[in-house]
Amino acid sequence: MSDLKNQTMALAGLFQCAALIEQMATQGSINQAAFDCSFDSLFAFNAPTTVDVFGDLAGISRGLDVLTQYLGGGSRPSGKHIAYYVLSMLKIATRLQSDKKMATEILTRLQKIDSQAREFEFSRKNIIAKIDGVYQNTVSTINPRILVHGEQNYLSNSDNASKIRTLLLAGIRASILWYQLGGSKWKLFFSRKKYVQAAKQLSGNL
Repeated sequence: MSDLKNQTMALAGLFQCAALIEQMATQGSINQAAFDCSFDSLFAFNAPTTVDVFGDLAGISRGLDVLTQYLGGGSRPSGKHIAYYVLSMLKIATRLQSDKKMATEILTRLQKIDSQAREFEFSRKNIIAKIDGVYQNTVSTINPRILVHGEQNYLSNSDNASKIRTLLLAGIRASILWYQLGGSKWKLFFSRKKYVQAAKQLSGNL
């Protein structure tokens, strides 16, 4: 698969997380299949290909749609904070690429969670709570922090908050992958049409 399509898949993973954060914060609900894909990507430590990080193309179908809408210049989805989340996660990813100690700590802790979950058969809720703890002890200490905007009654729900932090970490993971595949903020600006075209081609393969 071409470099452009690999970058597009990683970028779609990022946009998907941003859209799901917006949905959870403003509606208190979430697209479960899309969430599961983003959640699982955190534990794809040795995925041989980009698509394997997300399981399959269907897993990031929401992200491909949101990417197309935001970068295509047409009508945008209703979530007004999605672009903010995307740019914020990209910025955190850049910080983590230079902070090897924190990046290693996050990876090590996720690997430990994965190992414990398999050994002790943790529930999905329990695993999400542990990921939440990883986020709060690492990424959350980086300033400026990512501020999530939404309805307070949804944001104050501990389960919702844990899912949002899980999605933030998954979005940062997708951002780092995008950079590793050759993505850059300049490409995001100047190659928007190419990413949109690639996203449409990938969506056509679903």
